[in-house]
Amino acid sequence: MKKAISRKYMKKSIRYTLLMSYFIICSSSALASDRWQELWSQLKHATYIQTGSGKTVIYDFFDPNCIYCAKAFQLERPFVDKGQLTVRYVPVGFLTDSSFGKAAAILQAQHPQEAMENNFQELLRTGHATVSSATATETTHSALRQNERIFINTGATTLPELVYRLPDGQVEAFRGELSKVQLDLLTSGHGLGN
Repeated sequence: MKKAISRKYMKKSIRYTLLMSYFIICSSSALASDRWQELWSQLKHATYIQTGSGKTVIYDFFDPNCIYCAKAFQLERPFVDKGQLTVRYVPVGFLTDSSFGKAAAILQAQHPQEAMENNFQELLRTGHATVSSATATETTHSALRQNERIFINTGATTLPELVYRLPDGQVEAFRGELSKVQLDLLTSGHGLGN
């Protein structure tokens, strides 16, 4: 004989299920938040080229052959020039066969920032990276591999990849093409929700 489920028991079950769902969602967010905070700590060990001195700090992973990375650089430039943004460009080299050598050449240049900027400008102008590949020194090879490990830890598979911290301490990432509107949001303390 089947037992009938009381209305009171059904309400308790639904309430319990909703409460447990909320707990699981909150726990997942906390875990995700902890993972991003750990990533932010790892980024301190990345090798990067810094431009600007604004209060909003972003880590921008780039490949020397990535046109979308060059477009992000172009969009970020006015915010850097206005003192709103600090960008730490983190080179990786995996998009094409020449990427690693070009990333090495930028890091090993006498003026890495200038080499990176010239490369981005030429990439935007002609569609081709201007920097020539170089054989990475042991130090540069190790630095680029470390950057690549950090990039993989973000969960990204495409470039550009931006990692930033909001004024409340929350760390987030944005993947793909940026817009001026999104940079306006970011520099005014809002997340990009990607």
